[in-house]
Amino acid sequence: MPGEHEQTFATRLREVTQKDHSEAETSEFITTLMAGSRTSRDYVLLLSQYAYLYAALESEVRALSADPELSPIFDLRLERASHLHHDLDLLLPAHGFTDVPAPVEATVDYVRHIRYAAQEPARLVAHHYLRYLGDLSGGQIIGSLVGRHYGVAQEALTMWHFEGIDKRKTYKDEYRARLNDYAVTPERAEALLEEAAKGFTLNKALFRDLLTQSQLSTLLSA
Repeated sequence: MPGEHEQTFATRLREVTQKDHSEAETSEFITTLMAGSRTSRDYVLLLSQYAYLYAALESEVRALSADPELSPIFDLRLERASHLHHDLDLLLPAHGFTDVPAPVEATVDYVRHIRYAAQEPARLVAHHYLRYLGDLSGGQIIGSLVGRHYGVAQEALTMWHFEGIDKRKTYKDEYRARLNDYAVTPERAEALLEEAAKGFTLNKALFRDLLTQSQLSTLLSA
């Protein structure tokens, strides 16, 4: 247990990445989507890109989940890929898609980076932290706002439903405690901090590409 005035690693991680986190979540694409000024098609485009990201992340996590130092963090109940495909199976046909849209350039880069990060497990932990704790926090707001603004039915919003994790705050606190236990060496801590910053950079690039794709689709359909 840390002393009364000792900062935990999870707190340090949150503070060090606060600026990057804020910049990512205030990117034009995501803020306008959450404000209700885009379309449900834009949400489907976002979900489609996430399908590629989570497929890569979860395959790498599963490959390492038997490691006793990683297994407390790599909780397979967090997996989103099957939920993403369930939602897309409902949403794609309704929006004129016959298949999942191809990955944008930023998604290709993001997937490549996840695969590379898996060579050093602490870096993969950083991506795990960013994606799933984000889903358990702001992701809940995304699901609520998308349903409200764009009329997306609850059965097509399972991406944001975590079965078996009823008390999200308790779970997140426990996750951060496990993260503190894992980041016990300076090498792991530094790799986690560096990779978390990279993760937010990758997210910002993804939102920029989605904004460009959305604007292009609007022009072509005008």
